Amino acid sequence: MSYDNELNEQLVKNFKLLCNVIRQNKNTELKVDLSKIEKIINEKIPETVKKNAPADYYELYTDFKSEYEKFRDFILYDSLIGKNIVALGGGFSSGKSSFLNALNGEAALPEDVDPSTSVPTYIVNGKKYKVLGINIFDTKVEIETREIKKIAHGFGEIYDDDDEIVDIGEDVTLGHVLESIFLSTPKQKYENIAFLDTPGYSKPDDKNHTARTDEQIARGQLNSSNFILWFIQADSGTITEEDIKFIKTLREDIPKLIIINKADKKPKEELESIRDKIKKTLEIKGVRYVDVLAFSKNEPDGYDSDQIRKQINEWNKRVYESNFARNFKVLFVRCKDFYNDKIDEESRELTRLNTSLTRLMAEDIDSEILEPLQIMIKTAQKNVNSLKDIHKKVKELQDEFFTEIKIIADVVGIDMPEPTEIDLIKDNAQNPLEVFEEFRKAKGIKNDPAMVDMIMDTFDGIEPVFNKMAGGSEYGDELVKIIREGCNINKEDIKINDVFKNTKEYKKLMSKNSNIGKEDIKINDAFNNTKEYKKIIKGITE
Repeated sequence: MSYDNELNEQLVKNFKLLCNVIRQNKNTELKVDLSKIEKIINEKIPETVKKNAPADYYELYTDFKSEYEKFRDFILYDSLIGKNIVALGGGFSSGKSSFLNALNGEAALPEDVDPSTSVPTYIVNGKKYKVLGINIFDTKVEIETREIKKIAHGFGEIYDDDDEIVDIGEDVTLGHVLESIFLSTPKQKYENIAFLDTPGYSKPDDKNHTARTDEQIARGQLNSSNFILWFIQADSGTITEEDIKFIKTLREDIPKLIIINKADKKPKEELESIRDKIKKTLEIKGVRYVDVLAFSKNEPDGYDSDQIRKQINEWNKRVYESNFARNFKVLFVRCKDFYNDKIDEESRELTRLNTSLTRLMAEDIDSEILEPLQIMIKTAQKNVNSLKDIHKKVKELQDEFFTEIKIIADVVGIDMPEPTEIDLIKDNAQNPLEVFEEFRKAKGIKNDPAMVDMIMDTFDGIEPVFNKMAGGSEYGDELVKIIREGCNINKEDIKINDVFKNTKEYKKLMSKNSNIGKEDIKINDAFNNTKEYKKIIKGITE
């Protein structure tokens, strides 16, 4: 084959790949009509809050849209339905993709798939290798496994007879044309898990930065997952400040397993020191985590591999619980709370102005002097009315959004509460350290690292009674377990609630149960030496 023919053949292959990736399917791949819901997301929500929005609205809206993109992924690739999403996060070259290849002792990804991810990639269990891409036109495109590398980077590269790349100018990628890639493989053995390999986050001035690897996009993908594996390179020596800042923007309720990757780069003694340093840093910064474990693809059965597999196996056994409703709700709740606070603030200002005007009018002040104050009152009242109107519209948008999303979810088989039930979904409890930090700032108390260390030491090793997310099946199981353990109560175990012990109802109850022996009554220790206690006992036992 001549050089010209070989070159032509390569160009034809690239052209076919390009045509495939940008293809639009006239017959939509979607089973449902998303136009109404997308109008709410892309038009109605921004239009409603554009004049007065929370300071963190951009982050909230980005997360909201990322959650919707995940919801759409579930519709387009229904193999995701019912699977827990385990997202892989970290910086560039932290070894996320290579981890998947080494996890089961054999490559979960085909050999010719480049481990550097530029497009969010779901990896699920399947009988055979199959790769689908969803492009920006919501069209499914079948991709050869060897083509993933070209899509990630290097599209358009051609080689001469010496296998040298022919200079064609600036590198071209197709990652921005694809929204997601779905890879089915028999070597991903966790049937109830879909791993989500995310692009590494980067700073805007990073040479690897693109729209698809922007920090906001990466954060949205991680925030829409059920569990997170966060990768740190061992040769970094610790977790970076950039990692800490990024992780703190992720939802706190998502369990995060920290993995010190490429552990073979450090001696084991030094590795332990790195682990301890990472744990202490995470604790001081108030970052919750499952554990900090070490891993190396070069020794896939060494280091903490067994513990990592054990944790992933536990996640694989978890019954999938849809977080779509909870995650969608965050934007609406934050906006409504913001408007409530602003309404209260403006209303207080309006009250002060009206009070001032009333006092001045009582002193027979000239009307011209009062006019500026009256204008201020009208402006304040207008602001209050405007905020109340926006608050009302946000609530109406919430109801409209969840009505539409419920209809769609029912068609495709995704669990979604009724719109009337959305307000009943409880928000997650706040981190005690965050409460402490807010209190410190409110009272003007200077930051004292020793205080943070003291709090961390005080609560070290203490597990909450309920450590599962409220509302889920795991929470229910844990609650049932605690109730069952506590419901087999003997008479001698009965205690009277402190709040109830001095009430008329309590005394009345005791007087009716004269058959109760003195030795059967257990009263709170703080109460048992009081006059009321002795009087009750005497009245019952005589």
